[in-house]
Amino acid sequence: MPARDDSVIRGSMITSLILLVISLIVNFLLWSSGDETAGKLADEKTKVASSANQIRDQNRKIETLSKMVGGTSWNTGEVDTLSTTSSGDEKIDGMSKIFVQDMGLLSKLKPSAVQNYQTALSELRGAYTTQSRLLSASQDRQKQLEDEKKRDVAAARAAQKLAEDDRDEKVKELKIETDKFAVDREAMLKKQEEAKDAMNRSKRDFDILRNQNAAELKKRDNRIALLESTIESQRLELQRLRVGQFETVQGEIRYIQSGGTLVSINLGSADALRPGITFGVVDRDDTARLADAKVKASIQITKILDAHLAEARVIARPEIGDPIIAGDSVYSPFWAPGRTVKIALAGPIDLDGDGRPDNEPLKGMILDAGAEVVDNGARSGFLDPSVRFLVVGEASLGGPNEDLAADAVRAVGEAKQRAIESGVTIIPGWKLQGYLQNMSDSVTTPFGSASNAADFAPMRSNAINRRPTNLPKLFLNQRDNVQRTNQIVRP
Repeated sequence: MPARDDSVIRGSMITSLILLVISLIVNFLLWSSGDETAGKLADEKTKVASSANQIRDQNRKIETLSKMVGGTSWNTGEVDTLSTTSSGDEKIDGMSKIFVQDMGLLSKLKPSAVQNYQTALSELRGAYTTQSRLLSASQDRQKQLEDEKKRDVAAARAAQKLAEDDRDEKVKELKIETDKFAVDREAMLKKQEEAKDAMNRSKRDFDILRNQNAAELKKRDNRIALLESTIESQRLELQRLRVGQFETVQGEIRYIQSGGTLVSINLGSADALRPGITFGVVDRDDTARLADAKVKASIQITKILDAHLAEARVIARPEIGDPIIAGDSVYSPFWAPGRTVKIALAGPIDLDGDGRPDNEPLKGMILDAGAEVVDNGARSGFLDPSVRFLVVGEASLGGPNEDLAADAVRAVGEAKQRAIESGVTIIPGWKLQGYLQNMSDSVTTPFGSASNAADFAPMRSNAINRRPTNLPKLFLNQRDNVQRTNQIVRP
């Protein structure tokens, strides 16, 4: 800002000097011209023409100086040619060059300004006023910043004082905490030594216990291996005994009453026997393979007499040549002493050959026979060893939905594996149906789309074709209620 003010002052001085020089020159010229004219008017009339020319030159110079000062306006292009033309007066030419330089500075300051010293003074005055205003505003802003700086410094010093006071307080607290830490550290080191000693003692005790535990675990592992070997051998033996043989006899005939219509058996309340259970009667000499034994008659429990005694009525009589006698065996594939027989199903089981599963009808047959249908282990992952049979079907991989068929085959395989692990007998559906047929055809005969008349051919008698005419009443009564097949009559 001071440099700019110096420029304004210097410009004003130059302008004033120029105006002064111009005034002096004009006065000098006028005085010289008037003096010569007055002195030589009489003597130099002959030089009137020359004087007139000089006057014109002086007028031109005056006009140029007047334009420089601002009395009149410049024509277009006159300022540009002013520095290159000569007026015949070195002073005027020097002033012209100075004027051109000054107007060049004015053009840089304001290109649209009129080029003369009056305009230059006006522009310089305006620039000076503007710069003075800016300088004043700058000084005010500087003072404001100084005031703000003083306030900020005062606030910072106050904050510094607070921080120093807080630091001193924290140093005191740190000293207290350091002393406390040293005391606690000594106590902790002492406790660590004590804990280390205790840990060493515990480690020695633990090593002793671990060695004892390892020895005990080794004994248990040996015991477990021995028991697993025993269980596996027993499972294999049980599986061998169950292969092809689904049942064993459960009781025997004790007495025959009322001409063979009532019998007593050695099962009763202690065996959880209940009225309504149906048994098949098998000859006591034909029990080696019960699955192939002939059922000579069917009986139904009517009364529980004692812990091991019950009364039953004959609901399907034996043939006359093979009567029921004391000691004959009785059995039911769907009754077990003290519990309900459990049967599990796996896979789609087709009984009537129509290509559709008959699992639901088969469940009804089993429930009608007095048994219970249980889970095959698919939900729990374990098959109860008390299950009597696992009945499996055969899933075909063909068909429109091979994914479902593959899932069914896999499920059947997993169920078989669980049955083998639990020692449960695995039978196909048709074999279970054969056992059910020993009870009643009304339970098991499938009337599906695959049934045909050949399945219901008339039963032929093994008796002599000759019809006797004078047989006793005992033989005539053999026409009705005679056990002719292995079907245990349904109650």
